[in-house]
Amino acid sequence: MVNQDLMDNRIKYRKVETQDIETICTIYNSHIELGGSTFETESWQAAILNQQILNNQDDHWFVAEDTNQIIGWCAARRYSDRYGYRLTREIAIYFAINHTGRGYATSLLEMTENACRLSGVHHLVSRVIASNEHSIRFHRRCGYEMVGIQKEIGYLNDEWLDVAILQKIL
Repeated sequence: MVNQDLMDNRIKYRKVETQDIETICTIYNSHIELGGSTFETESWQAAILNQQILNNQDDHWFVAEDTNQIIGWCAARRYSDRYGYRLTREIAIYFAINHTGRGYATSLLEMTENACRLSGVHHLVSRVIASNEHSIRFHRRCGYEMVGIQKEIGYLNDEWLDVAILQKIL
């Protein structure tokens, strides 16, 4: 299957490099500010993120780049430090607000999943704020199945929020 975004040769998908870290933080921080897609409330700092990436070599980080400008990122990060979860990763994918809904995320997620397969990862999980229907639909289109809803697991802005758990077996 050829994705629509693969036909746009301006878009490049590649592994994260050190010079991308600041932009990754900027993209994520805009989603913190906007709300609705993360429980994070503290802005990411480039130095801290860079250290986390360096310290977790088994994680997979990729970016989507449009004409030398990072427009999105995807990470498959360690799900848990417990040994039994060593072949499980949690997926996170975020795009600059003005680059969402264009179909680029599918190829970026596929690249991340392929890296996971090659490294022996077996299970991917995505935790999505349940009211974020766009993200849930995206993950389902990409082959993730809904495992369930954790009711009132998060508390932000004086309200309890549910989280949808989606998974994909590689």
